Amino acid sequence: MAVSLALAAPAALAGGTTGLPKPAVLAWGKANFGSTIMPKWSGYKRPDVLYTCMPMYHSAASVLAVLAALNMGATVCIGRKFSTKTFWEDVRTSKANVIQYVGEVCRYLLSAPPQYDPVTGENLDRKNDVRMAFGNGLRPDVWNKFKERFGIKTIAEFYSATEGAGAGWNYSNNDFSKGAVGRNGFIYWLLLRRGWAVVELDVETEQPHRSKTTGFCTRVPYGSPGEMLYKLNPEDISSGYQGYFNNSSASDSKILRSVFEKDDAWFRTGDVMTWDNQGRVYFNDRIGDTFRWKSENVSTNEVAEVLSAHPAIQEANVYGVSLPHHDGRAGCVALILKDQSPGIMKELATHAKKGLPSYAVPLFFESEEGRRGNGDYGYGQDG
Repeated sequence: MAVSLALAAPAALAGGTTGLPKPAVLAWGKANFGSTIMPKWSGYKRPDVLYTCMPMYHSAASVLAVLAALNMGATVCIGRKFSTKTFWEDVRTSKANVIQYVGEVCRYLLSAPPQYDPVTGENLDRKNDVRMAFGNGLRPDVWNKFKERFGIKTIAEFYSATEGAGAGWNYSNNDFSKGAVGRNGFIYWLLLRRGWAVVELDVETEQPHRSKTTGFCTRVPYGSPGEMLYKLNPEDISSGYQGYFNNSSASDSKILRSVFEKDDAWFRTGDVMTWDNQGRVYFNDRIGDTFRWKSENVSTNEVAEVLSAHPAIQEANVYGVSLPHHDGRAGCVALILKDQSPGIMKELATHAKKGLPSYAVPLFFESEEGRRGNGDYGYGQDG
């Protein structure tokens, strides 16, 4: 029986690019394209053994790992669930040479203590056959540390969403493309220019900025942050975007009309991105995670990455809070610390001041253990 590629796949997969996760409609055509293109750009081959323990209700695992392997006749090993204690043991047991990650998985693996052979005492960090890690969400501050510790040569990072109308990919084995979610040569850049756009964003309204004169949006200069948009066919939106299951209001909210010309149509990613003149695309922030303070835009991801470069920090979660009699939101950071020594909060405040512009330095520091510090003065309960 012939199956139309426009029909929805039998599983509605979770999408969470705006608000809470929602079931996203995934057409067979998109599923087939994703599972076919993934091996082509990443170099994933039939003899490879891929290990994933990511949830199957996300298309990253079900489409880009499992369906891709089925299409090629390759081997995929599926772990029961993610755990830093069992991840590398599963990889070694399965003899996997390709692993999949999503989000902060690599940070969690990097934060876990080394594992040792119970008989020989050998450090097992590099005791694996992995040549490539592929996935999405590997942050720049973790990128090289993860590669070096576990002896992985290649990172295949991609950017997409189940409900999305476009994607980016970066096959990286050098520092030139470290941290990028997309990388394109000149010819491909010319092609993408027609279907991608990074536009000015009004942080207060969380909407693309429109010219008072023309009513249209404006592309940002290369190297400047803005919201990433993907072009849709205005006469046939569903050919590129199927939306969310049984949720027309959420589906419609992702479509932007009359962006550069009357009645054109573009898909809103909800993500702040930077596209530089070398063809590299970087993820900056999710819209809503950027806040205003002292009339400046503060990126929570940028602040977290600078703070996480300090060896005492295992994890940093940055957010903004409203203060009485102040416009905007003041920066706060919740920390999980590796180092509990006296004076650490003061040291972290000094570190933040060195690496961040003054408006982006968090006013409040708090650790999981209850220690507090102040970004302006750098003192807390521990002195």
